[in-house]
Amino acid sequence: MRLGGAIAAIGVALCLLASSSLAQTVTDPTAPAAPPPAPKADAPPSPFTFTGAYTVDLLGNLGGGEADGARYLDLLKLSAAYDGALAGRQGLTGLVSIEHANGANISGELVGASQAVSSIEATPGVFRLYEAWVQQEILGGAGGVKVGLVDLNTTFDVQETAALFLNSSDGEGAELSDTGLNGPSIFPTPALAVTAFWRPAEGWTAQAGVFDGVAGDPSHRGRFVAIQISPRDGALLIAQVERRFGDAARIEVGAWTYTASFDALDQFDDAGAPRTIGGDGGLYGLIEGRVAGESDGGQGGLSGWVRVGVANGDINRIADYLGAGLVYTGLIAGRDKDQAGLAINRAGFGDGARAQAARAGIPLAGAETTFEATYRYAVKDWLNVQPDVQYVIHPGGNLALGDALVIGVRLAFTASR
Repeated sequence: MRLGGAIAAIGVALCLLASSSLAQTVTDPTAPAAPPPAPKADAPPSPFTFTGAYTVDLLGNLGGGEADGARYLDLLKLSAAYDGALAGRQGLTGLVSIEHANGANISGELVGASQAVSSIEATPGVFRLYEAWVQQEILGGAGGVKVGLVDLNTTFDVQETAALFLNSSDGEGAELSDTGLNGPSIFPTPALAVTAFWRPAEGWTAQAGVFDGVAGDPSHRGRFVAIQISPRDGALLIAQVERRFGDAARIEVGAWTYTASFDALDQFDDAGAPRTIGGDGGLYGLIEGRVAGESDGGQGGLSGWVRVGVANGDINRIADYLGAGLVYTGLIAGRDKDQAGLAINRAGFGDGARAQAARAGIPLAGAETTFEATYRYAVKDWLNVQPDVQYVIHPGGNLALGDALVIGVRLAFTASR
């Protein structure tokens, strides 16, 4: 798609903007899903909820980075959720979902960014089984165990206020999403896992998870069921403690480690091959909540967050991360649920990455930093329209590339019954 045509399409999409969006609130990802709408009086309640979601990102790189141009990215997700409480099986829930992404790539091909400017980028463009799990609550609902294909980022390292933004680092922190042979157990390829949660007191939640150390099958990424089990893969272990202050604020702290060893970025054996070392792990922390606005149960006003994380810079290119931002709900009179936001994502490169780049003759900056501004509307209950601007400083850390300006729009269609 030529850049001029993409900009024209963006202009047409922006002419559709109107009405409201999702409200900003702090929720508990380990809590049961909200029940579906009440059935008609003459129909028995169904324990199943079916959802279809189609998301489109039309984004153009207007300058800097690798090349000017535009991309049309899309993601289709179909899911079936099960709530056993509606069928006499208290505390039993489940989910099966499939997805299809068209495989378009703007972050690598045009921007050259380490942090994807679109959270729905996925290659290759194929249908995949996404999640497939069951969870059983125990201890009267104070705890629970989940087993199956699990997206780690649905309950661990969740940045709820940051979910408004398109940049991938506002989903999973860059220092964690950049790890493993095929990424950790996150979009687009969750891994087999066993996770558990426990709420020892009101407002407190502890979680732990054991995930397959290699998500999917890196040699066959186009498979519908991308699962490969090998003792050499090891496991990804993660634990997190969270403290919530009602729906106003929350704090979370987590730690993770891989049991397998990985090639070092800048350590070699006597034969000149990369040295295999262990100790790939890291820490992250997040604080988010209401900064100003309604405090009587309303959902308007200003919210914010700050997230930090560190990883082993001898193994991973991104050794530290800082993300922060503000989201205002109801900024414009008459649009009580619209959201406007500003965010920053800084991915810092470690000593190993800088030494590796120096050997290749590439001047590497200390970090890649992205600023993002966005505004989300809802044309209808089933359609959100979201113009977006991102400015990427030192894309991929490559000082030979100019800063990149990315503009575009996200269209999100959702239907559920």
